[in-house]
Formats: sequence, structure tokens, C-alpha cells
Amino acid sequence: MAVSSMTGFGRWEARVSGQSYSVEIRSVNHRYFEISLRLPASLQASEHKVREILQESLSRGRVSVAIDTNGGASEGEIQINENRVRAYLALAKRLRKEHGLQGEIDLPALLQLPDVLVSKSRAPGEDEIWPAIEKGIRRALADHTRMRRREGEILAADLRKRLQGMRTSLARVEKRAAKRAGTALVELKARIAKLLDGTPANEERLAHEAAFLADRLDCTEEIVRAGSHVEQFLRFLKEGGAVGRQLTFLLQELHREINTIGSKANDAEISREIVLLKEEVERLREQVQNLE
Repeated sequence: MAVSSMTGFGRWEARVSGQSYSVEIRSVNHRYFEISLRLPASLQASEHKVREILQESLSRGRVSVAIDTNGGASEGEIQINENRVRAYLALAKRLRKEHGLQGEIDLPALLQLPDVLVSKSRAPGEDEIWPAIEKGIRRALADHTRMRRREGEILAADLRKRLQGMRTSLARVEKRAAKRAGTALVELKARIAKLLDGTPANEERLAHEAAFLADRLDCTEEIVRAGSHVEQFLRFLKEGGAVGRQLTFLLQELHREINTIGSKANDAEISREIVLLKEEVERLREQVQNLE
């Protein structure tokens, strides 16, 4: 299963019971799952059905669904307004009598007079249009899902590339930290010898200080945990699904370990690597905010 972006768009439109309907689904990244619906009056009672369909496929993001209609009524039976016909005929008869007019009103002319023909149209009910609208929502949602997955694949590729770079950077930190610990111990002994100026050193005290220094500079555990977070991050990307929250948590933990390594290192080379690692964590965080 691939990871998906929270940004997507899908659309469907068709004629249903003589009316034009359209469904548009849009989504953007959001910490939680929010649904906003705009439905015509004929579908207000179906709001819960629309929400249930969305919840089958989505779990995070701000989702907006708009179902629109042209507002026209469906075609119905054409009827003759007999009262209007009688009124027209009565008027014609009176005009002939009062003004001595000649001629007869034929049927085609009569039918073209205003309000003679009446369409008994009606608005379709929910039960009549819902099956087609449900199908339309699912088709728009399928388009929306395809777009989210395409963008998710692009984001995942970028994340994997950055994580590979972090692996390499952590390896450099680990190598330098081991070297730095040995160098620091040599420097400590040299400083003590200089201070003592030929006086024999207290070996027990020297061993204690060396152990304290080694413990203070040792960032092996933090490096191992940071590397573990990177590997777990990659596993989540491979497994796919709605992993955005898990990745956000891993980045918080990774940032904490990197900070600790930086505070322990006391070394220019390691400090430069730490700055780069922190920058990468921030870039990862920005990208992960777009994942479901």
C-alpha cells in the first residue's frame, strides 16, 4: 500500500432525472479529519450517507464536498390550460362582434399564445436521485484518491532520498565521535600533566576524571536511537497507508536525539553535521505534514 498526500481533487457530473448534477471533492492537509459539505435541498437528508462514503477512504485532512445542480425541474407532462384557452376564445369572439372583425383562430396559433401550454414539471426526490449521486460521489472520490496517491509517491521518493542522506551523516557523526573520545582523553592527560608540572598524578583520580569525560562525551546510545528512528521511518514509508501521524512522532524523537548528540559532542565537525541533520529534520517535517 502506498502513502498518500492529503491534497487531492476529484469531479463527476451527469444528468440525473432530467437535471444536471456535479460532485466536486477537494482536500488539503490538516492535523485532524474535517468534512465540509454543500448539498442541494433535495439531498440534505443524505448528509450522513455522504460522510460515511468519505470515511471509508479518508482518515485525515480537511475535505470539502460540493454537490450542485442546475436547479431546473425534470421534464413532466405537457397540459393545456383550458381556462386560458376559454378566455382567449371569449376575447376573440367579443372582438369580432364589437369591431366586425373576420377570421377564425386556428389551433397552431392558439397553442402559441402565452400560458396556453403548461408543463407539469416536478423536482426529483431523494430516493429517485440518490443511487446515481452515490455512484457519482464514489467516482469523484476515486479520481481524488488517484491524485493523492500520485503526489504521495513523489513525497515518499523525496523523503527516502533525504533519509539516505541522514544515514550517511549519522555514520560520519558516529565515526567522528569515537575518534573524538580518544582525542579528548589524550588532551585531558596532557592538561593534567602540565598542571602537575612533574608531580606524580593520582591514578585513581585520573581514572575517575577520564571515566567522567568519556561518559559526558559518549553519544553512542543517541546515535543508535537516531539511526533506529531513520530505519523505522523508512519501514513506515514502505508499508504505506495512513502513516502521517507515526512519521510526525518519529521526527520529534529524531530531533530530540540529534539535539542531545549536539550538546554532548563539543566538536566542530560533529556540530556541522548536527546543523545539517536538524535542517533535514525540518524539511522532513514540512513534507510529512502533507501525508495522510
